[in-house]
Amino acid sequence: MTKSRHAPDTFTDTVPSAAPNGVSPWAVDSPAVGTGLTARPCGDLLRPAPPPPATATPLALALSGGGFRATLSALGFVRLLADTGLLPHLRYSSSVSGGSIANGCLARAWPALRERDFTAQAVDELVITPLVDRVSARSLKRTLLRDVWRTLGPTTRTDLLAGRLDDWFFGQTELEHLDPQVRWIVNAANLTTGVRFTFERDVYGDYTIGLAPTAGTGLRLSRAVSASAAVPGAFPPVVLDRGPFPCATHRPALLDGGTYDNTGLEALDSDTYRHTFLCVLNAGGLLRPGMYGRIPVIRDLARANSLLYRQSTALRTRAMVERFRRGARRGFLVQLSTDFPLADPVLHRWRATFPEHRTHDGRDLALVPTVFDRLAPSLCRALVHRGWWLGGAGLAAYHPELLPADLTRLRPPER
Repeated sequence: MTKSRHAPDTFTDTVPSAAPNGVSPWAVDSPAVGTGLTARPCGDLLRPAPPPPATATPLALALSGGGFRATLSALGFVRLLADTGLLPHLRYSSSVSGGSIANGCLARAWPALRERDFTAQAVDELVITPLVDRVSARSLKRTLLRDVWRTLGPTTRTDLLAGRLDDWFFGQTELEHLDPQVRWIVNAANLTTGVRFTFERDVYGDYTIGLAPTAGTGLRLSRAVSASAAVPGAFPPVVLDRGPFPCATHRPALLDGGTYDNTGLEALDSDTYRHTFLCVLNAGGLLRPGMYGRIPVIRDLARANSLLYRQSTALRTRAMVERFRRGARRGFLVQLSTDFPLADPVLHRWRATFPEHRTHDGRDLALVPTVFDRLAPSLCRALVHRGWWLGGAGLAAYHPELLPADLTRLRPPER
């Protein structure tokens, strides 16, 4: 945890600064265009501690939401980074919802992975295999439904989710005890303020209410991930005490970070992170043309919600891809549904060495439902492999210098 006299933008969203007379200088900041009543920055000086320098270009990860589909493909993505020797340079890891489960598992295993030199085998044994075994053996959704009677008192369904996440993945790990080598960023959405709410090793909060230190709070990783994954309707908001936050006027109420930014990109998209190599995996759901249900009101509301989600995700994705193209940022972005050109000579060597497998039982893996249910072991492994393959294809297409000259040195995950 550090304090900065000038409060550099290592955490906040990009927001307008106030002019000396208290009026924002931004022309677009006007009620006439619908933005004049937006929340203002708190102005507090507390900021997350920066990670230690990397021996090479520091790596940043953005892992989207999308249920266990996102969790498993994200772990395959991480496995590719281990295969190519890039994982030791990870310094920022931002996630949402299902991606936050992968992020939390990686964070918890990080010290053990470092002891084993961040090898692909270590990622398999310490992170991927335990999660696949757990997800393919039992249904998280059914486990929660069986325990729903516990919510007759003050316990909520989101509290139950946090408890099961501890049992299955996180072992009651507290945020303040996460390894400081990486800034682990778990994103939720604050219904009270309408902005991104962050959970990190040393701080939590958002830019309008300010940040509070995690030290001594006992705040668990499972609480952060349950807030990040609390899908509206299925789970009630995680309501926090407003006391620790210097500018809070109401209690923060947190839901699935995907309702605000399902890519996990906002935490890493400012110029503060221009020095990083950004790897983005979007495993979010797809909007398909056609009928979206039969009950008129529910159908239309669900469709409208999906359209809003698609628009916000597309805008963030396009903005980052444009930065890549202009050279303003280095990195790559892939989605589970990405179609790499078959005739692209740059990708030919990758495909020749590692054939693409994007379906399971005849269905495109991008269409696997967004669920926290039991998945067949073969489907789990197919999703892990898909994340691995997409990470390699992204490097082959845009940064082939980061792949070994002899691709056969890489060992794809088990399918």
